[in-house]
Amino acid sequence: MSLAPLHDPSIASAPASPKAHGSGEGTASLAFSLIAPASMFLTVPFSLLAEFFTRPSEGPGRLDWVAPLVLWSYPALFGLLAVTLGIVSLRVFVRRSNGWRAGVAALWISAAEVAVGLVLVLRDGDFMILF
Repeated sequence: MSLAPLHDPSIASAPASPKAHGSGEGTASLAFSLIAPASMFLTVPFSLLAEFFTRPSEGPGRLDWVAPLVLWSYPALFGLLAVTLGIVSLRVFVRRSNGWRAGVAALWISAAEVAVGLVLVLRDGDFMILF
């Protein structure tokens, strides 16, 4: 049995080079960043129902977190996908390619959405910014 090293540097694969064409990850990131705020329209009725069934008639309750969780569930999921794919597209595509530009646009849109959401939350002091 040989005690030779298991990794032979002469067989090592070449590092992956950035892609110059295509825009799959960047386009998907851009689509998810635009779907994220639009998905709030889908979650609003369900969060209103959750608020109706979990909040007490007077004062704070112990289930006040349920309605904001329902409201932010899809936007947070789509926003996280947009940011993840945006970062991947910045790393995969050559600078100034279509995929890279779409990734940058998606990251800017996602950052603007987070900033607007934080301003609304800080202004109202509640995660149920729409009501």
